[in-house]
Amino acid sequence: MSRTLEIGLLRTFVLLVEEKSVTRVARRLNRTQPAISLQIRRLEEAAGFSLFEPDLRHLKLSRHGEMLLPHARTMLRLDEEARLRLSADDVAGRVTLGCPDLYAAFLLPQTLARFRASYPGVEVTVRCALSRQLAQDMGEGLLDIAIATRMPGVAPRVGTGTLLRPEPLIWLGAAGGVAHLADPLPLAMLPDGNLYRDYALAALDRIGRRWRIACISESIAGLQSMALADAAVCVLAQSVRASGLSRLGNAEGLPPLQGVDLILWERHPGGSPAADHLAAHIRRNVSEKE
Repeated sequence: MSRTLEIGLLRTFVLLVEEKSVTRVARRLNRTQPAISLQIRRLEEAAGFSLFEPDLRHLKLSRHGEMLLPHARTMLRLDEEARLRLSADDVAGRVTLGCPDLYAAFLLPQTLARFRASYPGVEVTVRCALSRQLAQDMGEGLLDIAIATRMPGVAPRVGTGTLLRPEPLIWLGAAGGVAHLADPLPLAMLPDGNLYRDYALAALDRIGRRWRIACISESIAGLQSMALADAAVCVLAQSVRASGLSRLGNAEGLPPLQGVDLILWERHPGGSPAADHLAAHIRRNVSEKE
């Protein structure tokens, strides 16, 4: 490799991998489709290898593209972090962050603590609600940014959305418990219309496992308390740290679950330095699984 891998070219490369469409990347970057294709060719020339299979209409990374992708993402994060850190002292203001209780309990404490240490001039207010309500709140101007579960037909009327990471879902029950042996299976679930609930019930129906709703709660505390009492099993993201609960699966008669996508909504990107810096901080920290 004899040429530098430019940040702008790497950004286009990562966006193309995420969007899987030259048209969508061109729209996001406000460029033409030929310009996007040219950037990819320039990056391939600098790398010395083809990064995609020949047909860009059916995007598939080559072996060298797969090798470059994690490094490209790291370089983009470092570039963004360096630029934001240089301007941190000048950033001040108020930001309202929306987040479902399920995510707030395990994502926000460390994420917000790091942000507060880096940006002491920014005041963050957190509003907890389910993703559907957060979309409505953002449309009404009550939120600046929000962490949410990607759901069909659910999105704010304004702003943009960015994929943070996929979240595998798992069954959990009390360590050493027997609730999973009951017939029908007692469940502690989120309210109707939530993907965690929809995917769990659909998976049970597919294998013909009888179930009953033993608890409905919007709060992770409510779901965990029922599971810890061995009164029900629940479904949470795999990354949740749930002390006293054990993962359940095929050996316990429970089917695999479809995962969900964690996304970041921004009401007005570029409209508030405080909100922009918090959004960038979340992308950088939440996108990396701990």
